[in-house]
Amino acid sequence: MGITNWRLWLGVGVSGIFLLFLIWTIDLEDMATALAGANYLYIVPAVVIYFIGIYFRAFRWRYILSPLRKISVMRLYPVVVIGYAANNVLPARAGEFVRAYYMAQREQFSGSTALATIGVERIYDGLTLFLLSVLAALLLLLAGVFGELGLVYQNAAFILAGVAGLGLLAALSVITFIAVNPGTAIVIDRISRRLPNRFGPRLKDLALNFVEGLSILSSPRQHGMMMLLSLPVWAGEILVYMTVAYSFGINDYFTSLWAFALAIVLVTATSNLSTAFPVSIGGIGPFELIAQQTLAVMGVDWAVAASYALVVHLVALWLPVNVAGFVLMWKENLSLKQLAVNREAADDSQRVTTAGGEGT
Repeated sequence: MGITNWRLWLGVGVSGIFLLFLIWTIDLEDMATALAGANYLYIVPAVVIYFIGIYFRAFRWRYILSPLRKISVMRLYPVVVIGYAANNVLPARAGEFVRAYYMAQREQFSGSTALATIGVERIYDGLTLFLLSVLAALLLLLAGVFGELGLVYQNAAFILAGVAGLGLLAALSVITFIAVNPGTAIVIDRISRRLPNRFGPRLKDLALNFVEGLSILSSPRQHGMMMLLSLPVWAGEILVYMTVAYSFGINDYFTSLWAFALAIVLVTATSNLSTAFPVSIGGIGPFELIAQQTLAVMGVDWAVAASYALVVHLVALWLPVNVAGFVLMWKENLSLKQLAVNREAADDSQRVTTAGGEGT
């Protein structure tokens, strides 16, 4: 499938290790009781909210693509769904490449340009989650929600948050510099000329197409719009987490609705940030463990927190988009294997076309 076996087994192994550690922290009988006592009717509105949130993701992607081409949100929506489904079942976040390839195939678009726009998305997702986590953690800390455990973990948490924030800002600064610097194309041309003729022109076209995908970052106003458009994306996801939390009675662990809401904001941010490193399969394992640990630090029962983390991830987020993605692939007469194996084809044809039109 275009993915080496060692990456697949590494992903499965990492997911398994995290899940085993999660199970090790709890009493399985308590977990079974929590799962049996949950009200699963809340899953229905949670799934509806999640697919509405995907609409906002497609809307934001439309804005990122707007300097290059006007594509309707409804044309982009199935591409996003298929990409998310692929990300959930392939290791190393290979679904991003699948999404870029499918975009290239569906819209006659450069795959490397599409991949760059997805990279912009991911950086702004990280920045939004980072800001939400810092704000929620500070307010919860002031409210005394963390208790004694908060005193143990707060210094480490602040250090990790600072490192993550600096890393995200550094990445955003670098890609913005590449996007706005007129010398980028000159540097790419000079590097490509030093490479063998077999590789130079192709790598040059690939790099230039990638830089083209960063064009939305050319002004402070566009940066502001990207942050603004990221808010409804994550507001929708927070509502999914909150809705499922009611099914496990997690709201009862907090003295006010505001404290409960801030706790869910923090869980949403930490669990999603934990999946940023492309190691496990679909984030399974790290997501559940980090979500559980975050809730446990705020006083939620460990078994209840673990049960909630498994259900919100696998039942509300992971399974529905997988079903929708594979149904869409079936309707388009596509297969995940076909998309994964052939994801480079769009870039190859684009490079040939561009090289033939521009010459040397």
